[in-house]
Amino acid sequence: MSNSQMRDVSEAVLSSMTEEEFVNYSRHKGNHVVHHRGRYWEEMFPGLYQPVHFLARLSADQVTRPSLLCWGFRAALSEDDQEAANGSIPVHLLSNVEGYTLETLASKRRNQLRKCCKLVKIVQLIGSALLQEQGYGVLVSSLQRTLNPTGNPYRKMPLKEDYLADLADWSTHKNELILAGFIGDKLGGYIIGYAVDGTAYMESVDVATEALATNISTGLYFEFVQACRRSGKICEIVNSPHMPEDPALGNFKEGMGFPVKYVPSKVQLNPIIEKYSRYRRPLGYYRLTGYIDHNKS
Repeated sequence: MSNSQMRDVSEAVLSSMTEEEFVNYSRHKGNHVVHHRGRYWEEMFPGLYQPVHFLARLSADQVTRPSLLCWGFRAALSEDDQEAANGSIPVHLLSNVEGYTLETLASKRRNQLRKCCKLVKIVQLIGSALLQEQGYGVLVSSLQRTLNPTGNPYRKMPLKEDYLADLADWSTHKNELILAGFIGDKLGGYIIGYAVDGTAYMESVDVATEALATNISTGLYFEFVQACRRSGKICEIVNSPHMPEDPALGNFKEGMGFPVKYVPSKVQLNPIIEKYSRYRRPLGYYRLTGYIDHNKS
């Protein structure tokens, strides 16, 4: 492993972007972003919008239709405007970043972390070479293992050439924190995240199936939070939307200090699409609105 491609994880610090800086980052990745009432919105799907800074707390006056070609939108609300909420955003959210230490973890997680430290070397990647060499294999292993109820990966599997092309433009990743865990010289897993205005996002966590026994996931989670703590400016960390269909994964996240929280939101959907989504795609509807019909899920 080349020292020019990494630094010790104890030196890793996640710096927070402004919303405007994040807009440039998002557009560089090919996302469609519009400006509306002083905030930036992106299309989650054609015609469905949310703030580009996903958990930004907007005023009720800002949460209106961001585009004429829009059939739905949702956004988290500021504390002063929560009476306007008609939904919520269910996410695994760590709110006490500063107080997150080894001692705050349950004994089971502390033991897992100690095991990881013995078997895995976690570093911050500052170059793309190691991911170009081994990253795609880890991603494929991870996505093939973590399937949704329909038997498909939760994220679309990229073509290898697209994966490598993205890494070739390393400047795209300059605002990201990428931590990688190595078992000997073999990449076992990696985590990618970024931060906007004091909120950090774990964008992806991918671990090869054969590396799971080392508790590498526990180590990657813990070190990511420590990099956020060192910044001194990150007050919360978003892990992922809540997925009640995968209770084992949810239990792991909660055990790592990321409980499910329901952030008050304002949501508006086309009535026909809302009815279809509510009854035919109840889990997707839940993640969008915070409402779930357990008889349908």
